Amino acid sequence: MAALASRVLGVSLLLVGGVIAETATTRPALAQSLPIEQQLNMRRHEAERHQARQTAEQLIELADRELARGRVDEAIVAWQAALDIYSTLGDQAAMQRLMELLTKTLLIENRFADAERVIQQQLTLARAEDNRVMQMNALNNLGMVYLQNGQLERGTAAMIAALEIAETLPDPAARGLTYSNLALAARLGGDLERARDYYWLAILYREQSGDRIGLANSHNSLGAIYRELNNETLALSTYLTARETALAENHIPTLLIALDGLVGIYADREDIETLQTYMAERTGITPELAPPEQQLGMYIGLGRYYALRKDYPRAQAAYDEALAIAEAIGAATKRTFVLNQLQDLALLNPAE
Repeated sequence: MAALASRVLGVSLLLVGGVIAETATTRPALAQSLPIEQQLNMRRHEAERHQARQTAEQLIELADRELARGRVDEAIVAWQAALDIYSTLGDQAAMQRLMELLTKTLLIENRFADAERVIQQQLTLARAEDNRVMQMNALNNLGMVYLQNGQLERGTAAMIAALEIAETLPDPAARGLTYSNLALAARLGGDLERARDYYWLAILYREQSGDRIGLANSHNSLGAIYRELNNETLALSTYLTARETALAENHIPTLLIALDGLVGIYADREDIETLQTYMAERTGITPELAPPEQQLGMYIGLGRYYALRKDYPRAQAAYDEALAIAEAIGAATKRTFVLNQLQDLALLNPAE
């Protein structure tokens, strides 16, 4: 049997008169028919591709180490070098993974021009592959970059294009994400009613997809819209829903936003007892080394709480901390709010 197997590629067999007989001609194996120079070139090419892939993997490991050390710029350089190698190799799956990682990191670092370049590259690849999911994600990311740059019309247009693709996909999470992004664009454009409607659609699709954290985030955003629309009752119920969902998922960042919304409502109502309950929860679950964005909400809440208690020195100290953080991270809207609170505090507690 082994001898027969060794001759299958080189010998044609015919069944003649019930007897197996060899034909007069045989065919050499394909590899044996190639000139030796061509065989060597093929092996050299494969060796070079293998070496290039090893280099790309080493660059990704280097990026992970740099990121762990807090050296984000160095990690981005390494990821980009690896992406260039995968592009040369034509490894589209690896390219897609790296593009997603690069885009997310560049957006966090507010490097919007670099993020746009990577997203455009990702969009080109997605269209070449006819990968609708990748196209939708790229268009959503591109829209967010435009919004960050103040290009509202371009951002909205990119997200509408993403929605057109999302509506062809079977996963409702795609529509939930895109409607949430469109709601943000509408809010930035001052169209609060449209933003409200978009957030409700986002909630509908995120419920269908089981995206519980996304659901809590959409409720938080909707709560903020209701506050801007001066509908405190709906804002309160929406923030409570966000809090319950975030608690169930043990998602601290989303929970802190919900608590900040509740603290703001009860501070407006001057309901000190309920405010104290939620402030105690807020300070109790805020991580000791929380990011400045999470600390900012806590200090604003503490400032409002102590001001209502007429503990003006502590209110002043909390607002001073909040102002320093807002200025450090460029939170212009909250900086303005804190400055107004400090001004009101100065009127309540004039210097002797």
